[in-house]
Amino acid sequence: MLYDPLPPVLNSLLSSTSLSRPLKILILDLETTVKRFDGRIDNSPKNPDNRCVSAHYGWLGSTTVDEVHTDVWFHNECSKPDGRERLEEHLANADVLVCHNSKFDVEWLLQMGFKLPPIVRCTLIGEYVLAKGARLGLGLKDTAIRRNTLSFKKSDLVDQDFKSGIGFEEIDLENVIEYAEADVKTCGEIYLAQQADFAKDENASLLTVVESMSQMLLFLVEIEMNGVRIDLDALLKVKDEYSAEKKDLTIRLDEIVEDVMGDTPINLNSGRDMTSVVYSRTVLDREEYRKTFNIGTNDAGKSLRPPRMTPSQYNAAVRATTAVVQRTQAVCCPDCRGIGSIQKFKIKNKRKNGKLYRVQGDPYKNRTKCPVCSGAGALYQPTGKTAGLKMVPSGPEDSSINGFKTDKVTLKNLIAQAEGKGNAVAAEFLTKISRLNAINTYLDSFVAGIERGTRASGFLHPNFNQCIAATGRLSSGGGIGLNLQNMPKRGFPVRKCLISRFENGEILEADFAGLEMAIACELSRDAQGISDIIEGKDIHKQTASIIYQKHVSEVTKDERTASKSWSFLPLFGGSSFGHPPHIAAYLDGFYDIYQGIASWHQSLMTGTLKDGLVKTPSGRQYFWPNVVRTRNNRVTHSTQILNYPVQGFAADLVQLACVRSLRLFREHNLKSKLILTVHDSVVSDTHPDEIDIVKQLLTEAMTNVSDESEKLFNYKLVVPLGIEISHGKNWLEQEEYV
Repeated sequence: MLYDPLPPVLNSLLSSTSLSRPLKILILDLETTVKRFDGRIDNSPKNPDNRCVSAHYGWLGSTTVDEVHTDVWFHNECSKPDGRERLEEHLANADVLVCHNSKFDVEWLLQMGFKLPPIVRCTLIGEYVLAKGARLGLGLKDTAIRRNTLSFKKSDLVDQDFKSGIGFEEIDLENVIEYAEADVKTCGEIYLAQQADFAKDENASLLTVVESMSQMLLFLVEIEMNGVRIDLDALLKVKDEYSAEKKDLTIRLDEIVEDVMGDTPINLNSGRDMTSVVYSRTVLDREEYRKTFNIGTNDAGKSLRPPRMTPSQYNAAVRATTAVVQRTQAVCCPDCRGIGSIQKFKIKNKRKNGKLYRVQGDPYKNRTKCPVCSGAGALYQPTGKTAGLKMVPSGPEDSSINGFKTDKVTLKNLIAQAEGKGNAVAAEFLTKISRLNAINTYLDSFVAGIERGTRASGFLHPNFNQCIAATGRLSSGGGIGLNLQNMPKRGFPVRKCLISRFENGEILEADFAGLEMAIACELSRDAQGISDIIEGKDIHKQTASIIYQKHVSEVTKDERTASKSWSFLPLFGGSSFGHPPHIAAYLDGFYDIYQGIASWHQSLMTGTLKDGLVKTPSGRQYFWPNVVRTRNNRVTHSTQILNYPVQGFAADLVQLACVRSLRLFREHNLKSKLILTVHDSVVSDTHPDEIDIVKQLLTEAMTNVSDESEKLFNYKLVVPLGIEISHGKNWLEQEEYV
């Protein structure tokens, strides 16, 4: 194994059945310089301008850290690096290394050439796992306050210095030491408190989750430090292509808006204006509208659920709270004559024949916005003809704060509605606005994020987060506004910019195919689903054949991809309510086909209502203490209750595959580098001499994930997991291995 796990059951907090002595646990905290990168704060070792200022560490005793040692390197008050040998000795003697946000400290230790102890633990991960899906502040300070373990008050001077932009290398050394030693002791106390929680019977299963995430942490360290090579010229070309398409879309959308709205000015980024264009209605009284459709949040900050209404009740509510929008014709404002502003004059007093008169004086320096037209220069008079595309909202769930929804999913439903009615103009507008929204996301998130994050070396070093998503799935970012986990799969042009660092090298990706469906069938033991998977049936193709009303053999790759959201909807308890008839028929028919999944969903609901708890075979737990069945026979948090076990167990299986991949790469001493895990895949930057061996090793890692699950979780999968492996000169132009 890459790292020896702690035994599943601890006889005491500080002893191990595999050792004749107590575990030697080293608590560590590093302080570094904080150099800016692209205008952002950056304290990572990936920034070549950063240095480790000091190290603070001590041995964990029975109640706290016995003594904290400080080694100072790059501080203004310290001209020579000090204490490297002492830290090396402590690390060599340690069985366990514990930090808060260990990934940061581990990256720095490896960057500086230190060797790690056999076991690495992170109190951030520990707190996340013990939270059981609850969204808590997981920073050191938040955790310490919540657990009442903050034994040392941090120096106020440090906080003041940070606010003024001073880094650790410039802060008074005594204050740095006080600050860091407090962190070390607090981290030790948190670790002890967490171990006491893990020792409770109800939390015993969580230890395997901690072990899995701890091993995954080291995989993430590996890929973050390896980084991804970026072809900035290719990225610029993609940016230009998107920008040109955006311009063309905007021109055509403006033409359609002018045609259906008349002269009414429309901002396509405004939810209120989009309601007018798409649904031909506008909200009369926003407060009354929100009350009618139960929109917004309650006093506890939770989103309100729209009420159940019959179609007639809903239509009556829409008529009562909204008004039909009319086309307008612009006429010149009579007051400002189209200028949009008027000139006002000062008033002065004048005496004549002993009488006081008020007369017009000099004009004011600045003109005043016209109160009649509000600066528009025109008045928009209704013509009596209905404006907009006249689309119909499907129900209360389509209501939003500004009117009716026009998000991605809703637009997809509206396109189907427009096509079904033969409304070509509406279908064109909705398709183009959906595409424009996507391009804006691509430009603002992926293109701009990669531009910001790419270093002078030509490499992007994304920061992966294990403890953000409640499900256990990864996210990535690191302050550059780029979450690679949301990057579309095959066919996305931005992928072309991710290239090999090796001459004639290749990007090779191994991907679990249909993992969510496989996990749902695994957990539910659905006989039909298991049979379909064994026979190699593609559920997404089957879905697409229903959605696009064509034979499975005629379904294209794009249609298959577009239909995935419909495949997942019933998988996580989605309703057919409000969807077009053929889609509603598919959603209703799903549970007729996969009756085991339907029964499993009911058992999950029943169990959660009784115990407030959902578990996965890997040991994850999700706690919903306030789940109730509503008057509409709906279970609160139902989507999460059905979603989390699938996503959580899938995340753990992907982690096992990643860790095994790293282990195999190290055993074979490969030149190739593991660089990413996105969605359910492992991605390698592959040396040209190692393409076949990398394919073989990744195949082995992913096909044997059931064995890894049995070793760590004591759970062997029944359902076989499909694997797709592709390779190419970049991450877009890929060929599949047969």
